[in-house]
Amino acid sequence: MPVSPYAQPSTETELRAFTQDVLRAWVCKLEAGEIAVRIPRLRGQLRLLPDMHFHLRAELFLQLSGKTSFEFPEEKMQVGPGEICIVPRGMPHKERVRAWRGPFFNLVFGYNRGQVIFHTADETPRGRPRYLLRSHVQATPCLTALLDEAGELSQSQSETRSAGLRGMMIAYFSLILAEMQGWTAPANPEPFKVTHARQLVIEQLANPKLSVAQLASQIQCSADYLSQIFRKATGIALAGYINENRLLRARELLELSTLNIAEVSQAAGFHDASYFTRLFRRWQGMTPRDYRRANT
Repeated sequence: MPVSPYAQPSTETELRAFTQDVLRAWVCKLEAGEIAVRIPRLRGQLRLLPDMHFHLRAELFLQLSGKTSFEFPEEKMQVGPGEICIVPRGMPHKERVRAWRGPFFNLVFGYNRGQVIFHTADETPRGRPRYLLRSHVQATPCLTALLDEAGELSQSQSETRSAGLRGMMIAYFSLILAEMQGWTAPANPEPFKVTHARQLVIEQLANPKLSVAQLASQIQCSADYLSQIFRKATGIALAGYINENRLLRARELLELSTLNIAEVSQAAGFHDASYFTRLFRRWQGMTPRDYRRANT
């Protein structure tokens, strides 16, 4: 199999340097009109569909090599080397990766709690993405709005649509590069297994089977060890971190979607809607239904 032209980073410092090099190169290619920006039609968002998942913030995929096959509610899309795919917020999707003219390798940008999270992914022997490393930058209001605006522009039939999307990507990458300036490596970096656990929690939050034991199995260590290093690094229990993120996701769904309470519970990864209601009431001081009435 051909070797990927991109050297895979192994530390956060390397990841940031790698990402800066990629973004600078892709800005030049966007300015030259050499990169296609792919976005699905804005239909069917914030729905629970079999075998699909959605995020409450847009995701951006830079396909470095190999190919990603996306399936959305109303269309399928193949994204190959040198192409960009924006998955709009709330868009149900599933993805399948494979080698094509080189091994699968991409760079993904997403959001969580006021930060832009970016990571690289390659292919495991079973054909599923394996996340190599992640980092983050501060998410400014302008930065977070750009991908949503790109999604809206993509639905236009204007002759300037492609040029407008490329311009938005140039602005997005330039803002990311500006936010990355002046960063220095932390003296005591977070253990990789803790970083990996955080990332898997965000990616798999809607899975009701997500647990400390399941995360430990994916990360290839014992549940006790993962719990211990996670608490030491973050000051909170991993199980509590999972529940906290589920509640935060549920709260946003109550504000943004028309899903009923049982569907919100399911989309946030809770096994039981009654348990979710009790937990949410203890957390917010009101039931999910009352919270929705007060915040929509």
